[in-house]
Amino acid sequence: MKPALSTAPEPLRPILVGDDLGEDTPPSEGSLAAPVNVDDGEGEHEKHDPELPGPAWQGLLFALVPLLVILFGAGREAWSKGLAAVLVALVMVVFPVQRRLPKIAIFGLVGALLAPLLAFLPVDWQVGLPEWRTRLISDWGVPLSSTISPQAWVTWEAWLLHGTCLAWLAWCLIRGFSSEQRRSMLQTLTFGGMLLCGLAILEHFKWVEMSWWPRNPMAWGEGFGPFANRNHTGSIAAITSLLCAANAYDAHRRKSRRWMLFLLGAALPLACIFINTSKAGVILLFFGLTTWFGTSAMRKGFFQKMAVALSLVMVIATLLVISGGGVGSRLQSGEFKQVGARGMLVAETLKMVLQSPWLGVGLGNFEAIFPLVTEFHEPRSRFVHPENDLLWLLAEGGLLTVLAGLVLVVWILRSSGPWFGKKRKGAQNRLDRKLRNAAAIAFGMGVLHGLVDVPNHGLAFALLMALLAGILVRPRRLRTADGPADRLLVRGAGVVVLLVGAGWLAVTLGHASRFPGSSAAESLRTRANWLTMTGSVAGGLPLMNEAVRLNPMSFEFYFERARIWGYLGRPKDEVLQDFSRSRALEPHYAALCYQEGVFWLDFAPAYAVIGWRECLQRYPAAAPGIHGTYRQMLNHAERYPELREPLWAMASSVELKLDYLGTTRTREEFDRCLRSMLELQPQFEGIDGFQRKALFDLWNRLGDPKTLMTELERNKKWRDDGWSLLADYHARNSDFERACRIAAAYLPALNRATPDAAADIATLERAMLFNPNDPRRGIDLFQAQKKSGDIDAALRTLEKLSSIPKAPAYLHQEIAALYVEKEDFRRAWEHFREAMLKP
Repeated sequence: MKPALSTAPEPLRPILVGDDLGEDTPPSEGSLAAPVNVDDGEGEHEKHDPELPGPAWQGLLFALVPLLVILFGAGREAWSKGLAAVLVALVMVVFPVQRRLPKIAIFGLVGALLAPLLAFLPVDWQVGLPEWRTRLISDWGVPLSSTISPQAWVTWEAWLLHGTCLAWLAWCLIRGFSSEQRRSMLQTLTFGGMLLCGLAILEHFKWVEMSWWPRNPMAWGEGFGPFANRNHTGSIAAITSLLCAANAYDAHRRKSRRWMLFLLGAALPLACIFINTSKAGVILLFFGLTTWFGTSAMRKGFFQKMAVALSLVMVIATLLVISGGGVGSRLQSGEFKQVGARGMLVAETLKMVLQSPWLGVGLGNFEAIFPLVTEFHEPRSRFVHPENDLLWLLAEGGLLTVLAGLVLVVWILRSSGPWFGKKRKGAQNRLDRKLRNAAAIAFGMGVLHGLVDVPNHGLAFALLMALLAGILVRPRRLRTADGPADRLLVRGAGVVVLLVGAGWLAVTLGHASRFPGSSAAESLRTRANWLTMTGSVAGGLPLMNEAVRLNPMSFEFYFERARIWGYLGRPKDEVLQDFSRSRALEPHYAALCYQEGVFWLDFAPAYAVIGWRECLQRYPAAAPGIHGTYRQMLNHAERYPELREPLWAMASSVELKLDYLGTTRTREEFDRCLRSMLELQPQFEGIDGFQRKALFDLWNRLGDPKTLMTELERNKKWRDDGWSLLADYHARNSDFERACRIAAAYLPALNRATPDAAADIATLERAMLFNPNDPRRGIDLFQAQKKSGDIDAALRTLEKLSSIPKAPAYLHQEIAALYVEKEDFRRAWEHFREAMLKP
C-alpha cells in the first residue's frame, strides 16, 4: 500500500495594503495556467470580456512611440514633429487594427476631424466680418487669406497636426490589445517615465546636456524636463508615479519580484516633482493616487480607504515641508494666487468665441487674433493661449469641433471600468481590470490638467494620452471585429501621416516650399535672419516675403522685414509701414516698440520717437527710474542732440521730467525745461515732498542756485523740502549763524533723558571709565555736566562718545547745540552738517 502523497505548503508571501484575503491566488509570472475568463463585475448574466491574442513585445513597441517623441523634442519643432509622425505612421501601417468603433465614437472622431476644415470656407460666407479684420486689410494692407481663417496655411498645418493625433487615437482605440500587451505598455511607460524624470533631474543640475530639449528662458521662463512648459513635465512625473504604484501592485499580486523595481523607481518621479516645484505635479499626484487607492488598489472597506487617503495627504504635506518651501511658495504664487487674472483671461477668451461661436477663428490663430480683440493684456509678455485646452479648442475650432470631441471623450471615459459593484472571483481578469483602471485614472489626470493648462495641445503629450485611452477601453466595448475596409482605411491614414511627417522633415532640411505652413514660415524666417546677420541682406528679403505670405499675422515677421528693408536702404516710409503693421498686429507688447526706436537710431534718428512714444504709452510703469525705459532712451539720445527736445515733450509725468532734468548738460537747457515745467505747475502742484526735494537738488546742481535760494526764502512750502540746500547755501557764504538756525529748526527735536538726581558727576565719571563702550553711561554724564553748566566738560564727553561704536546718531546734533550756546557757529555748523547726513 502506497503512502498518501502530501502537497508541500504554499510559501508565505507578504500582505500589502489592499490585499483581499478572499481573492483567488493569481497565477505566478510564467505559469502555464490558462487565463480564466469570468465576469468582472457588471452582473452575473453578462458575457465575458473577449480577450484578443497578441505578444507582449508588441506592447513595448507601441509604448515606445510617445516616449521617444517626448525624449526627442516633445514634438515642438519641425524635426520633432516629423519624427513623431513617422513613428506613428509606421506603427499604423505595420500593425493592422482588429476592432471597429461603435457609431457614436465614429461620429465624435469624424466630427472632431472634419469640423475644423469649415474654417477654409470663403470669408464671404461668414456673417459679419470682425472689425479687426476689416481694419488690418483696409488700414494696413495685411494680406489675409480669403477664407474664414485669416491665415489659411497656418490653419492647414495645425489641422494636419490635429489629424495626426486623431489618427493615432483611432488606431489606439481599435487596435485591440491583449492583456499582456496592456501590461507591457504600462510597464514600458513606467520605466520610460522614470528615465525621463531622471534625465530631467540630471539636466537640471548640469550633469548632462540635453541640447535638443526646447528652451527659451526669455519667452517661456526657466525650463525643466523635455517640455517647454515645466508644468507639463510635472504632469508626466505625476502620471509616472501613479503607474509605478499600479505596476508594483500588479507585479506583487502575480508574485513577480519586479514590484520592488517599480517601488524604488517611484523615487525618481517624486523627486522630479519636488525639484521642479511643479504645482500641477503635486495636485495631480494627490488626485491620481487617492483615486487609485479608493477605486482600484483596495476592494473593500470605506474606512480603510479613507485612512490610506488621509495618510497619503499627510505624506504629501510632509514632502512639501521637506522640499524647503519651493513647491509651497509656487502653490501660493502666480495664477493660483491671482485667480482674478486667470478668470479675466477666460472671460476675454469667451468674448472672442462669441465673434465666431460655431466655426471658431481657425486652428492655430489664437495667438495672432487674441491681442486684437481684448484690452486685457500684460505689456511685458504675450498671451499665446488661454491656459485651458478646452477653451483653446473652442476659440479656434468652434462649438462644432468641441462638441464632437466631447462626445468622443465621454465615450472613452464610459468605456473604462468597471469601477464599483459586485466582483466575482477571477484573478487574471481582475488584475487586467485594475491595470485598465489605472490607465483610466492616468488619462483623467491629463484631462484634469487640461482644464487649467494646455498640455494636450502638445503633440507628445497628446500621443501619450491617446495610448492611455486605448489601454483603458474595456474589450467588450469593441465587440465588432474589423473588416478589410477598416484595415485599408487605417493603413491609408497611416500613409497620409507618413507623408505629413516627411513634409516636416523636408522643412527641417531646408525645403520649406514643399510643405507650406507655420513651420515652413518659421524656417524661412530663421534663414532670412541668418543671411541678414552674415551680410547677405538682399538674399534674406525674398525668404522673409515668403514667410509673411504663409503667416501674414505674425508681428515679428513684419518687424524683421522692416529691419531688412532698412539695411537695404529702402525709403523710410516703406520701412515705417512694416513697423506700423507690426505694432498694429500686436497692440499691447511694449518691448517691440522700444526695439523699433533703437533700430531707427542708425538710419533716421528722428523716426525713433515714433516707437518710443508708443512704448511709453503701452507700459508707463516701466518708464521712470535709473533702469527705466525712459532713462534708456535718454542714454541712447546722448549721441543725437536732435532727440532731446522730443524726449522732453514725451515726459508726461513728474518722474520722467526729473529723469530728463538729471541728464541735462547745460544751464540753458535746464532753465528752459524748468520754465516750461513752472508754466504748467507754478507751485509744483501735484508733486510730493520727495519729488520736490529731488527737483531742488537738480536745480541747485544744474540750474541757477541764487534764484532757487530766493524762492526758498520766500516760499515756506518749498522751504520745507529744500531747507537743507538753503542752510548749506548760507554756510558756503560764511553765514554760519543763519545756517545753524535753519538746521536747528528743521532737524528732528531731541528727546533728552533726565539724569538720575541721586548720582553725582564723580560717580558718573567712574561709571563711564569702567564702561567706556556703553553710550548710556556717557549720556548720563553729559546730561549732568550740562545741567551743572560745565559746557566744555559736556563737549569733551560727547566727543568721546561720538568715537565709540554704535554711538547714537543724535550726538552731532547735541554737540552742535552746545557750540551754538557758545556762539561758535562755524563748529556748530560742522556738526549740524554731520547730523543732516545721518539717516
